[in-house]
Amino acid sequence: MSEYQRYEFMTIDRPLTREQLDAVDALSSHIDASSTHALIEYHWGNFKHDPIDVLHKFFDAFLYWANWGAPELAFRFPHGILPADLIDGYDLDDFVTFTRYPDYDILDIHFGEMEGPDEWIDYELGSLIAIRDELMEGDLRALYIAWLASQRMGGGYDEEEEYEEEEEDDEEDDEEISVPPVPAAFGTLTAAQEALAELLQVPQELLVAAARHSGPAVSSTGIDVAEWVKSLPPDRQNDYLVRLARNEPGLSRLLVKELRELSQDRTRAKPPTGEHVTYATLLAESKGIRAQLEREQREQEQAAHQRHLREIRDHQEDYWHQVDMAAVRGTGTGYDEAVRLLTELREAAEHFKETQQFQERFRAWARHHLRRPALVKRLQARNFTLPEA
Repeated sequence: MSEYQRYEFMTIDRPLTREQLDAVDALSSHIDASSTHALIEYHWGNFKHDPIDVLHKFFDAFLYWANWGAPELAFRFPHGILPADLIDGYDLDDFVTFTRYPDYDILDIHFGEMEGPDEWIDYELGSLIAIRDELMEGDLRALYIAWLASQRMGGGYDEEEEYEEEEEDDEEDDEEISVPPVPAAFGTLTAAQEALAELLQVPQELLVAAARHSGPAVSSTGIDVAEWVKSLPPDRQNDYLVRLARNEPGLSRLLVKELRELSQDRTRAKPPTGEHVTYATLLAESKGIRAQLEREQREQEQAAHQRHLREIRDHQEDYWHQVDMAAVRGTGTGYDEAVRLLTELREAAEHFKETQQFQERFRAWARHHLRRPALVKRLQARNFTLPEA
């Protein structure tokens, strides 16, 4: 297979200026860039710049993948909009970094050692971009998906580790704390979160296992902005007005974040902490779920096939007409189509115990086509019993 690498960037908060777009255009002869998007594809060679540096300087989101795998997804955020301890407790040092700069903060999800899927999949940044907003809203389901992927990459998918019963209670507590809590509403992932799970190759059965330990979404009753703004000191109010006049990206989210922090203790209880479930537990549960999902898929496929056979039986005159039209074309493609349709008619007849009726009609039909050797050969290859010439 030939080499393929794809680098994709997007802006969200504000488009690139003309000067910035010129600088982006100069990054590579392979680049296709606009004021809000840039795409670089390589079938040989490599991008000569650090994509995270490019993200930091120009864009708000970045996606990389190659035909051999190594997916990377990164987002740029206004400085301070996410908590400094965002990824603490996830043990993601080898796979996720959160770097705070004076102007922006960057979350980088990188799985450089992950192999590509068996089947080709075109990943696009547009299907993942909503994760940026979700994180700024405090939705950490994407981080938990990254944690699940990291456990698989660490070899945990084939290992089942359990706590030793003789361990001290405080040691067990420390071990449990190192496991991140299952986020609320994990059973109803957003489209972007599902796309992330696909990108990081997290099996469906593992997502379902985690969802069984997830609580309902934390209800949001909305905020009384006018009332909460009064809690801001005058100097902070003036500061926000000045920054608003300068069209600072992400300012509204920063303001709401600060207002919530000021008012949270007085207006609402702290959201409950999710259940801490070890990966070994999720792995064990996922095995049973996988068997169930496979059984359900087989049942769905069988039901769909039976509906198809019923459709053939109920409209068999149309099918026989299609057989005639395909055969008289006198071409290899036409003969293939005729044999395919006859095979389906035969299967439907067998399913509904009408084989004798089918055989009588088939022999009558076949007598008119015995002088088509290419068609006869195809019918014999599919074990059709032909009448004598």
